[in-house]
Amino acid sequence: MARTDNFRKQHVEILSIAREINQQLGPVVSEEDATRIRRQLSKMHGLVGLHLAMEDKSLYPSMLRSDDSAARALAQRYSDEMGDLALAFDNHMKAWASSASISGAANVFTEQTKGIFNALSKRIHMENTQLYPVADALP
Repeated sequence: MARTDNFRKQHVEILSIAREINQQLGPVVSEEDATRIRRQLSKMHGLVGLHLAMEDKSLYPSMLRSDDSAARALAQRYSDEMGDLALAFDNHMKAWASSASISGAANVFTEQTKGIFNALSKRIHMENTQLYPVADALP
């Protein structure tokens, strides 16, 4: 089993929730839909937090200890960059802390959520195609 298999599985789960939420977004979101979206967003936020904690505890440290300087540099870059996205997601969660805030400004929520999801999706794609193959190739 590759050392990144669990991370890849988490990516699938995170993207699955994002797709479910995306299907409910729009210029108008009912209070009922907003409640469901908020619950899904909280679940996704928890998964992202767990994923980042696992990367910070195991993946990045092992890559940063590697004899491979390119692997060390890549791990450092990814670790540094992820902080900005994590902070943006945390701020998004605080800004949209209730279903009433979501349904009350659905168009703004939709635009901002799609922006966060787009950034997260790009990040996941980069990890899957650039970071994890390097990590899996290390001894």
